[in-house]
Amino acid sequence: MWNNKLDIYEKEWLDVVFSSRNQTYGAYDLRRQSAAATNKALLMVMFAVALLVGGKYAYDRMPGSSSTPIIENNIPVTLDHLAVPEIPKEEEVILPAEQPVQKIAQDPPAQELIRFVEPVITDRNRAVEDVASQDDLKDKMTARLTLKPVKGGSFVAKGEFGPTKELGNITGTATGDPDGGTLNNGEPFVSVQVMPEPMGGMAAFVNWVGKNYAYPDRALDQGIKGSVIATFVVETDGSLTDITILRDIGFGTGDEAIRVLKKAAKWKPGVQNGVPVRVKYTLPIKLSTF
Repeated sequence: MWNNKLDIYEKEWLDVVFSSRNQTYGAYDLRRQSAAATNKALLMVMFAVALLVGGKYAYDRMPGSSSTPIIENNIPVTLDHLAVPEIPKEEEVILPAEQPVQKIAQDPPAQELIRFVEPVITDRNRAVEDVASQDDLKDKMTARLTLKPVKGGSFVAKGEFGPTKELGNITGTATGDPDGGTLNNGEPFVSVQVMPEPMGGMAAFVNWVGKNYAYPDRALDQGIKGSVIATFVVETDGSLTDITILRDIGFGTGDEAIRVLKKAAKWKPGVQNGVPVRVKYTLPIKLSTF
């Protein structure tokens, strides 16, 4: 094949290989014709490749072919004649001028007031307002603001917005209902902004009740123990009225509780909206024989 000197498919070699075999068998003819078959196959592959390459080249050269190069026209286009749409302007919202905070026209009090600040646990450096100490609260009434007393003034500072809500300093006259009877239709409150408190504090009052309460002999003899629950109204002047027993364990324990509470000193009255009001208070008295 291709004029090679050594070719095992030459007739001489095939005669040697098939000297003792049947040369009419198909294998002898296949080996003898294999070189010609290989050359034919190679020529067919080459022809097919040439046909594909030539066909592609001819197709690309045909007019209207998508593969034909496109020459761009770089003539500039002027857009002067195009109308540019106007961007609508947003409507400007004019906010009304901020109104200054109105101050309340206040009746000057007869007793000095000190602002009550609810205690809030926080970092000292972040505190907005200091809580009044016990010394500051002595002989003063807690309220929403701090005011100096005025001789002949009302029992506590009162007032409301006027029709024109004028700005200015605290104004008013020493008028108004000192007992706050118009609030809650005169009925005692159960909870108010500033709850009533005994003079000297609740701990001192409880200690006073314990010292003055005489355990009834009948209750001692029977070994009676438990809690007597009393209720009373702290009036606007701090006095205790309407003392009743909600739960009595008997043998004179409830009557003794009433006797002691009637002897109690006046409390600091409860305050609602800067006005002293009547407040209903419940006090449990625990009794034990040991």
